[in-house]
Amino acid sequence: MPPRSHELYHWDWIRGVNIETTISESEIAGERAFEGSFGGARMLFGLGPPLAADPPEIRSLRLLNALAPAIHGLRWGRQVHGREIASITCDPDRGFGGAACVGECDALVTTESGVGLMVWTADCVPILLEGPGVVAAIHSGWRGTAADIVGAVVHTFAVDYGVAADQIHAVLGPAISGPQYEVGPDVINALEAVGPDDDAWRLDNRVDLRLFLAGRLRRLGVEPGSIGVIGPCTASTAHLASYRRDGVDAGRQWSLVYRGCSGD
Repeated sequence: MPPRSHELYHWDWIRGVNIETTISESEIAGERAFEGSFGGARMLFGLGPPLAADPPEIRSLRLLNALAPAIHGLRWGRQVHGREIASITCDPDRGFGGAACVGECDALVTTESGVGLMVWTADCVPILLEGPGVVAAIHSGWRGTAADIVGAVVHTFAVDYGVAADQIHAVLGPAISGPQYEVGPDVINALEAVGPDDDAWRLDNRVDLRLFLAGRLRRLGVEPGSIGVIGPCTASTAHLASYRRDGVDAGRQWSLVYRGCSGD
């Protein structure tokens, strides 16, 4: 069992990532999670289970009930390793009640309070963003990273919501680490096309996606002190879900961001 509370994790291979906050560990709906607050948004990173358990519909409903009344709805996408972004807005006739999949997308963005945005991962990188009045949840494996889904979301923040990159807080959750992530030249070539200015994210044929994405966020204009990385390597941590380690039997971690309902 991990420690009960943690300073934000830092490793030598995450240079320049020094967001100043304390991340606590808690239990929500029977699942362990890291959590922290940034600019009025709450960010949570589930820890496991390592093997497949209940489907997203059941787990998300448990989370929704546990987090009420701060939120009254949860939304996630059917992830396809692309760069499609779902903008979640309230339908006055239907509201936001319940937990539901919104269709194919790998990122969700909203300005609505009381609505949680979720992604599901098992080695890919979960990224939660917060800016004035807007939050986002991103699922970024190597394909989404090469498609620059992070850049697409930062652009959406600026163009659709008037939030500049230097106003964003970003936290990257548990994911596979560089030493465990051996890839082929096609992956490296695809990443190099959009990569940070240096190549600290790779060593020979091993790639650290979180280091890559932290560098990409800095290049996009997010302040280094506003980028954080939390959690150990999924592939080498037995209680976390890892597709590379366990294949189709792997579970899924959820990651969740929201602004609570006014007054809650």
